[in-house]
Parts: sequence; C-alpha cells; structure tokens
Amino acid sequence: MKIKYLWRIYVIVISLAIIAALCATIVFLRSASADHNTLDNLITFVVTILSMLIAILAYHVSVKTYISIDSVNAISRMDGNVMENENYRTGIISIIRHFNETDRINACNQLIGHLEQLFKTNSINSGARLADNIQEMIDVIVLLSFIVKRKNKETDEQDQYNNQIIARIENLMNKIENKVATFEQLSEGSCILIRESVKLLKAVYAYQCYKSGTTNNENVALLMDVRGAMLKNAISRTIYYNYMGLMYMSKATECINKYFKSLNKKNYDILSIEVVPLLKEMQKSSEKDLAIIYLKEAILNFNQAVQTIKDELMWNAFIQYNKARAQYILSLLLQSNDKTWETTMKTAIDYRLKLVMILNDILDENKKTYFQRAFSDQLKLAQLMLIRLQIASNMPFEYNKSIDIGCDEFSRLRHIKNDIETYIKRQTITE
Repeated sequence: MKIKYLWRIYVIVISLAIIAALCATIVFLRSASADHNTLDNLITFVVTILSMLIAILAYHVSVKTYISIDSVNAISRMDGNVMENENYRTGIISIIRHFNETDRINACNQLIGHLEQLFKTNSINSGARLADNIQEMIDVIVLLSFIVKRKNKETDEQDQYNNQIIARIENLMNKIENKVATFEQLSEGSCILIRESVKLLKAVYAYQCYKSGTTNNENVALLMDVRGAMLKNAISRTIYYNYMGLMYMSKATECINKYFKSLNKKNYDILSIEVVPLLKEMQKSSEKDLAIIYLKEAILNFNQAVQTIKDELMWNAFIQYNKARAQYILSLLLQSNDKTWETTMKTAIDYRLKLVMILNDILDENKKTYFQRAFSDQLKLAQLMLIRLQIASNMPFEYNKSIDIGCDEFSRLRHIKNDIETYIKRQTITE
C-alpha cells in the first residue's frame, strides 16, 4: 500500500473510534441513570475508552514501523541497477561532448566538478542511485589519466595545480567511501558489488598516480585486492582486466630494470630502440623468468578484457595498444620471431582512427575540446609507437618527419618521436 494513502485509513480509524467512544458514553450515561451501581459502570466505561486509545496507539506504531521498513526498502533496493547489467556500454561520444572545455585546466575543473556534484550530501537517496553514480565515475576514470600530469615535467606553478587536482580527486574518493559506509548500515547484502566497484575505482586511480610518478609502486598492486571476476557490469569488468594487464606489465618492467641494475646499468625505457639488444641478450635469471610470467599474465588479462566489449571502440583502442606492447616485450625476452604484436598494434590504430574520425565528425573539428585533442594524441601515440617498434625489430617502416604531435600535454609523443629521429640520424651518419 502506498504511504500517501495511509491518511485515509487514519481518518476512518479515528472516525470509528470517535463513534465507538460516543456510543460507549451514551450507554454509560443511560446505565448510570437507571442503575445506582455507577462505580462498576464507570470502571467499565474507562476501561473501554483506554482500550480504544491503546488500540489506536498500537495502530499508529505499526503504521510508523511499516513506513520505516518501506522507506529502508526503497533506499536499499538494488534491483535493476547498472552494476548488474552485462550489456552496459559507456556513452563516450556523449561524455566527450559534455566535457567541452578547450584547455586542460578548465577541462579538469569541469570533469572533477561534475563528479563532485554526483556525490553531494543530498544527491543520493537510494542504493540504485549510488550504484549509478559510482558507475558513471568508473565510465570516466580513463579521462583522469589525461588530467593528472607526470611528475617533474612542468613548472612549480603547474605542479602545484596538479597537486590540487590530486587532492580534489582523493577527497572525492573519501566521500564515496563514506556514502558506501552509510548505505551499508541499511543493506549489507546489496553492498557487495558497490564495495568492489569502489575498490576498483581506487585501485585504477592509484595505478594512474603511480604511472604519473606522484606515488610509489606500493599502490600498483591494489588491483589484486579487487574481486574483479564477480563484477557483472561489462565496462567494470573490462576496466578491471585491462588495468590488471597493465599492472602485470609494469611489474615485468620492474623485473627487467632490476636485472639491469644488478649489472650496474641505468633504468631504461623498455620500449626504446636502444634497449632491444639488451633484452635479446638478457641472460637466464629469476628476474627474466618472473618478467616472462608477468607478461604472459598481462596478455591473458588483456584478452579477457575484450571478451565482453568487442563492439566498443574506446576500450578496444586502449586494450589492443596495451596488449601489443606486452606481446612485443615478451617476444624479445623469448627471442622469438613472432610478430603478432604488429598486427595487434595495427588493430589498435584502426580503432583509434575510427574513434577520432567519429569524434571529429560529431563535434567541432575546428575548435576541438581538450579531451577530443587528447584522443587524437592517442592515435598519434599508437602510430609513432608502431614505427618505433618496427625500427627496433628491423622491419620496414614509413616515417613522416613533419608529423604533428598535437597538444602532447605529457610529452609522450615528443619522447617517442625523438627516439625515432635519433635512430634515423645515426643511420644517416653511418651511411
């Protein structure tokens, strides 16, 4: 029964009680005038009225209990929430169109401001709404990697702003945890998926901070605490397996650099051209064996990541690129002639090209938003990485020296382009 109709029942019950009280009063008055034993009649009358009052009070308490239980059920009900939707997809076009600022600082404020609005004190009134908002943040978690700058790359002022961004994101994470803790008091059983999704959020963000150099490598393994296999939402599962693959690849890189350090060599960019001979000549060791194990696990996780989202452009663009790099490093350590990584990288480029073309067609190509430019940079990153790895593998390659490196906020494109041009310059001098 709907709560808003209960007042009608209250009116009926109180009306009946008043009628019964009037009848009891009339009976008492008549019997008192006809019977001289008025004390017994008075006691009977008082007991009758008190019984009616107690009955009304009991009814009121039962109604209040019903309303409380119904309210808790409404708040804690999780049926049909997005976290259980296996066909869920990220509306990336809508997201990029929504965050339409053209420079990084304004784009940061717009994105984080939107997320902060989702978790305002009075913005969540049910478990389903909480789940929906957490999923929305998971959808845009990849965009955070475009706004957190890498350490020691910019001026002090920009580094200070970067710290402000990180502080706002961490404060937001704490707010989300507090929301979940409050909801757990109402519905412990319904919170399992929410808890794991929040752990996923924190672990992915921790990995992004690790890659940006703002935290140490202790946080890179937080993904191991997430029970990702139980996540039902297609995008959440994809993100979990993708970042698990990235974590394993990072651990493999650490093992390789640990081996180089034992030989009194510096830390290398494992994907740079100069490192190829070193990787091929790497002697059998515990570090090499562990790196191979990590890389194989990374590839398995990347394969798992694309199982449920084969029709999704953005995540395929990221995952295929990550998988290609893992395949490349593994082929060097195994001293294999397997060139599967090249096919995978070209697949990643195809996905990124489609995504960029669609974004440019739907959005304003002449006045690109910050995130629109960031995805264009991702395409160029994959194209330059393909050339770099082809050169390192002594394969035919095509390189246009005048290639535009875009906004390149993190100097990733510039770094790879310099590696390619340094090699070409050496080859020209040698010839």
